[in-house]
Amino acid sequence: MTSFYSLIATIITVGCLLIGISGIVLYRQSRGTVITPAKDVKENEDIYEDVRHKILELNEYGEFLKGELDQKHKELLFLYQMVREKEKTFQDRPEEKHVVQQEKENNTVQNVTQTLEKELKTSYNKKVLEMSLAGYTNQEIARKLDIETGQVELVLNLFK
Repeated sequence: MTSFYSLIATIITVGCLLIGISGIVLYRQSRGTVITPAKDVKENEDIYEDVRHKILELNEYGEFLKGELDQKHKELLFLYQMVREKEKTFQDRPEEKHVVQQEKENNTVQNVTQTLEKELKTSYNKKVLEMSLAGYTNQEIARKLDIETGQVELVLNLFK
C-alpha cells in the first residue's frame, strides 16, 4: 500500500507543480497585456471618431441630395403645370387646331414622298444589280442608266 500512497503523492505533487507553473505564466501574460489595452482603447477611440465623422458627412450629403431632389421635383411640377396650361389654350383656339392638322397632312405627304424615293432607289439598285449579273461592265451600266461609275461601284459593293 505504501507504493500506492507514494504514487498518489507523486501525482498530486506533479499536479500542484503544473498548477503553479500555469499560474506564473498567466500572471506574466496578464502583466504584459495591462499596457496594451490602453493602446487598443486609444486606437478604438480614433476609429470611433473616424466612423462618427463619416456618418456626419453622409448625413450632410443625404441632406444635400434631398434638397436637390426637392428642387428638381418642384421644377418638374412647374413644367407639368405649364404643359397643362398650353393644352388648355390650344384647345380653346380652333384656328391652331387647323394649323396643326395641316402640319400633320404635310408630314404625311413628306412621308409618302420619302417612301417613293426609297422605292425608286431600290428599283435603281435592282437595275444596277441585274445589269451587273447580265455581264455588263460598270461603265456600260453607268452610261445606260445615266449615272456615274462611282455610284455603280458603290451599289455593287453594298450588295456583294
